[in-house]
Amino acid sequence: MAYYLAVVPVHFSDEPTERELGDFNDALAAYDPRGKRGRISMRHNEAGDITFAIIVETSDDGEAKLKAREDVLAALRDTGHRSGAATVRADAIEVIPG
Repeated sequence: MAYYLAVVPVHFSDEPTERELGDFNDALAAYDPRGKRGRISMRHNEAGDITFAIIVETSDDGEAKLKAREDVLAALRDTGHRSGAATVRADAIEVIPG
């Protein structure tokens, strides 16, 4: 098993507030396999998505993309986002071996 940095784009139907992003960050940090609870890196991309850089632990690149998608979807559910209110752009997830 290895750590991967995963960059996960999420499209929100309504622009989230700073508080909502903070709550999502806290929920997402709980999935860090290293037990870290720091600030998740995020930025807007040219497609209007907010991208989140997270750490996952898996055996290969393909599994890392799936795990990143699962973790982001779980954090969205943890913070009360309904299906359709936020969409993980699975086709655009990038992973970098750590």
